Amino acid sequence: MLSTMMTVLITVLLCLLALAVLLKYGLKSYFKRHLNGMVKAAAHLKAGGTPIAPRITMAQEQVEFRDPLVKQYMNEFKALSYRSTGRYVIPEMPYLHLWSGAHHKDGTLALVMECGDQFTSIDVIRFYEDGSVLGAGTNPFYRPENYPPQMRYQQFPLGAPARDVVSWMRAQPTASAVIHVTPRNLKALNTRFYAACTDFQLARPLPSFDEYRAHALQHAARLGQKPPELSEAQWRMGYEDHRTALLDSLDGALKDHLLQSGSISAREWDAVQHDLVFIHSRLMDDDIAIRALSRSDWTTDEPEVERLLSKGIAPAKLFEAIQELLPADQRFSLLATLTKPVVSRIYAPAVESDSGIETRIP
Repeated sequence: MLSTMMTVLITVLLCLLALAVLLKYGLKSYFKRHLNGMVKAAAHLKAGGTPIAPRITMAQEQVEFRDPLVKQYMNEFKALSYRSTGRYVIPEMPYLHLWSGAHHKDGTLALVMECGDQFTSIDVIRFYEDGSVLGAGTNPFYRPENYPPQMRYQQFPLGAPARDVVSWMRAQPTASAVIHVTPRNLKALNTRFYAACTDFQLARPLPSFDEYRAHALQHAARLGQKPPELSEAQWRMGYEDHRTALLDSLDGALKDHLLQSGSISAREWDAVQHDLVFIHSRLMDDDIAIRALSRSDWTTDEPEVERLLSKGIAPAKLFEAIQELLPADQRFSLLATLTKPVVSRIYAPAVESDSGIETRIP
């Protein structure tokens, strides 16, 4: 089952990184042309969206592709005995349009991906019943460290013929029984595998500023663009926005795990889903303080709060220590704990004693 979910790994994650580079890292010329001053630059960087969508949905739609290369690839795959399994959009990433085809004999999946007006790439994927995955294609942002260990991917140059990719795939021995991709199982399995892949990425420590800048320069080079020429202050703005967006994505993934865990009832979920607070080791002290004070008029520069910061207090203990400074109606209660993508404690607004909402640790 897990193996078939590999599709959107190759389909989406890397296109998403391309958009993140263009919208969040920016080029100096863009700032000069559209923005005027540091305040506007910061506003633009914050408008770029999250670098990783924590979860996706796929919708079949009669997409009109703009890049002539898409049709060329579609015809190549059809000549190689791939039958169309539909065109798809992903509402969470509206710039990404997909054509998919399945081979009627070997069960492999062919994908043609139009990533906005930036590039068109292809992938051919073989899924195994033991959970392993073999992929090959022209995705320009493939980086092996971004993917679960059960995936192997052979990268080809952007624009390589579909025949070259298919020929390489057919020359590879099968590791175990192959799962055949069909129009019926495509969407559900892909979205589940995408969730597993994003969890894998979101579980890693957040990048440092230097790592963020190095990756931005690498991504620009892979797109054949000039490297971003930003001031140090603009780089710092981009980094803080990127870091905040990653934390937002992690919150989204944690919220999905909480919902799927069965540790919270539908009634509880309806009551608290928009007010949940997640506390984990990826947060800095200031992040924790902001979350702890989100029901209070206090800010992080309150003297009593400042005295607790930068002392190496564990995240949950720091959150609860700040909570103790607040009146009861401004506090949160522990609702649940999770272990994926990261170990986290989930809090909801404190409730009255006669409330039907149960606060517990599953």
